[in-house]
Amino acid sequence: MTDSQNGTLHMAQLYLHIPRLIELGRALHLPIHSTDHNYITHCALHELFGDGAPGPFCIEATSDRSLRLVAYADVPAEQLQQAARTAASPMAYNICDWGRLATKPMPTRFAEGTPLRFELRACPVVRKSADGKYHKAGTEVDAFLSRVWEVDDPDVPVNREEVYRHWLVGHLERSGGTKLQSVRLTRFSIERMTRRTQGGDRTARTIKRPAATLDGELVVADSSAFAELLRKGIGRHRSFGFGMLKIRPAGR
Repeated sequence: MTDSQNGTLHMAQLYLHIPRLIELGRALHLPIHSTDHNYITHCALHELFGDGAPGPFCIEATSDRSLRLVAYADVPAEQLQQAARTAASPMAYNICDWGRLATKPMPTRFAEGTPLRFELRACPVVRKSADGKYHKAGTEVDAFLSRVWEVDDPDVPVNREEVYRHWLVGHLERSGGTKLQSVRLTRFSIERMTRRTQGGDRTARTIKRPAATLDGELVVADSSAFAELLRKGIGRHRSFGFGMLKIRPAGR
């Protein structure tokens, strides 16, 4: 979906009805007892909006009845709802509380040198290019674990926060849109994630991956590249609740 007026990026806030999400999961033949919120949200957004689904997204809160998420979208609220009216089944359409859908336009330009605070829920993994002592070529592993394997010495300490800072710097440097000023690791866990295999049977399987919440400060280096970074997100599994760079003015 594209904003026909000016191409502005929007931040959207949606509320999804959890019992109806579960109903959708069953209709999609997902193993409900082991399917995580991020995966079923990914499925719901696709059912609602098709290829124009907002993203990357981040789940901000859940209760017994609803799940609140924020996401970046290419169109405002009215066009999001119209797209769902066109694309979604009745079951999928009724998952969203349309009365609480809200969007705001993001700035169209960020002046070079603008300082910003950020928060990022990331999946800091790297893909190994060759066979190693502890892994096969092509294996996706926690960047911290990868560094531990590289050091391969239990007497040499490896700092998780520092490894993730280096991982983030690499992604930001490749984007060319911003420069990192500071970062800290505020939350970390190993999470079970649901994924479906490719091909005809689309079997659901569970994998484990690191989930890290990082916050800090950055400075805009290039307005267009920074806007594209917001739109695209950072790192792997961006369609599944990771990689959304949330920003606010520095000092707030």
